[in-house]
Amino acid sequence: MRHATLFVCSTAHLPVAERRHIDHLIAVAPRGPDGRVEVGHLDLVIEPYAYGFFVHTSVVGCGGEAPDISQEFWAILSAAFDRDASWVLFDRDEPTCSELPIFADPDQPEEHQS
Repeated sequence: MRHATLFVCSTAHLPVAERRHIDHLIAVAPRGPDGRVEVGHLDLVIEPYAYGFFVHTSVVGCGGEAPDISQEFWAILSAAFDRDASWVLFDRDEPTCSELPIFADPDQPEEHQS
């Protein structure tokens, strides 16, 4: 049995355009032969979740920043990676953290802003 660490973060900590882009990728993603949703992002491993998505931190271990990932997103992934977390769950219902910037989405109801 192995021990795994998971970071959980509000989706409100990601820039709105980036959040919408990932939501779009999930919405149009095909299903593989095993039924798994295959999200097509060039740099990130993304797994859908009912109220957000999981992102694997492996991109940080590849060295250097990815140009298509915002500084704010990269900072969250780096913090998780540095603490040995393999995944970050971005959840719209997770409360926001005062140490991170908040990006409110004007098109979403307040209860989904965390």
